[in-house]
Amino acid sequence: MELVLPDRCLAVFVDDTGHEALVAGHPVYGLGGCSIMAADLDRLIRAPWRDVRSKVTGSPDIPLHASSFGQKASAADIQIVADFFRRHPFGRLGAIISTKTRRPAAVEPIHAIAGVLKNRIADIAKWTACKEVKVIFESSNRADRLIEDAFGDFSLREDGQPVPVECYFMPKSAEDPALEVADFVMHAVGRQARRKIEGRTGFAPDFQAVFHFMERKLTSFVEITGVEGNGP
Repeated sequence: MELVLPDRCLAVFVDDTGHEALVAGHPVYGLGGCSIMAADLDRLIRAPWRDVRSKVTGSPDIPLHASSFGQKASAADIQIVADFFRRHPFGRLGAIISTKTRRPAAVEPIHAIAGVLKNRIADIAKWTACKEVKVIFESSNRADRLIEDAFGDFSLREDGQPVPVECYFMPKSAEDPALEVADFVMHAVGRQARRKIEGRTGFAPDFQAVFHFMERKLTSFVEITGVEGNGP
């Protein structure tokens, strides 16, 4: 079943990258994705992404997965995805932490990231006409409990009045195009963060496509370099 949201709802689709415990071989962990008013969701994300699927796979219903796409995509396929991100004005957001981040041992990576992401969603809500906010996380057997704990207290206010906020988990099997777009956003974020850890300069091409061709208010990438107390 396709997720149906009220038009005046700000929808934020969130995926992760890396490992939430920063275990060996996984030097980064991040959360983020895309944001859009529900009234524009089909026009700016779902329909155009189904067109991307059609051009790449031959069918609008065959899902794309960022991790495998980069391994086998042709130059033409990569350009199709890059053009999607360059042409469609929706929010892109990501927050990431790494093994290089200075933080107290008591502060788990996911809680530091959650603080940044909540602040960014609050900023986006201020310049939209939203009446409510829905945050949709891609479900993960490993991380769902941690995400629920980190975002369980998420609340927003505007002009002193509460803005309803609800968080949900959606399985990858739902194949919602917006959640798939969030996957591509976070894959680019993870690649860029690992690139920096490896001492490489400049920006990865997929990161540029996602973040460098939209007006500033639609893009936010935060690399957490230090954490003090209970937040970044």
